Amino acid sequence: MSGDSSKIGPVGGIVRAAPPRSVTRDAGAPQTRAAASAQPVADHVPVARLVRLSAALATEAPPVDVGRVAALRTAIASGNYGVHPAIIASAMIDYHNGGGE
Repeated sequence: MSGDSSKIGPVGGIVRAAPPRSVTRDAGAPQTRAAASAQPVADHVPVARLVRLSAALATEAPPVDVGRVAALRTAIASGNYGVHPAIIASAMIDYHNGGGE
């Protein structure tokens, strides 16, 4: 590979070919969008509530049926747990068709 290597920037870096554009609005141009500060402050209250809720949920342990887990572990350890591919495939198809979770 031969050629001009002056366009290649440093590894992992970004080389800008042209200077950044200015995005100021022309004073004579009509305004097409409402100002960003037009939203009422009350709209931000649910966001704060959702952030607190997500933080609270993140600290909780996931719901686990401890009895079911113990029964499955016992069945696997004793060799009594049977895998039924047809039942598993049917459940997968039902799940992907929106029939279950």
